Amino acid sequence: MKLYLMRHGEALSPQVDPERGLTEKGKERIVLVAEHLLNKGVTFEHIFHSKKKRARETAEIMQNIISPGTPLNLHSHIKPEDDPNIISAEISTWHEDTLITSHLPFVPNLMTLLTDRDAYLSPITFETGTFVCLEKVSSFEWAYRWSTCPSEII
Repeated sequence: MKLYLMRHGEALSPQVDPERGLTEKGKERIVLVAEHLLNKGVTFEHIFHSKKKRARETAEIMQNIISPGTPLNLHSHIKPEDDPNIISAEISTWHEDTLITSHLPFVPNLMTLLTDRDAYLSPITFETGTFVCLEKVSSFEWAYRWSTCPSEII
């Protein structure tokens, strides 16, 4: 099973959009990432996003390009400051490839917890639109496999 972690795309300022949806550039870059991943053969059976508009919009773009028909699911424990320990036990029960679209610092914190590898010491930039692939190697053990981000594709 693969777990894909994704940081949302570039968001509007709160002055422009109090809900902080994606900018046009943010949408375009998520489309680029999604098309790149589709060409690599990435798929997922489940998609979770936080309650924030920018994470939902990122998840919608990924769904539309990579896995049309896969339902989008709001998850209440993947907000920026949430403790990844809350969701880690749940993740250990999943058996199908899953995408989580979330935020900083949640995405690198979850990666660090699952892989026992400090995400902040890795070469991953976690710029907006960063996509990370983890693979389950045992019940509670995950391995980092690869990552990509918009600046690597452009």
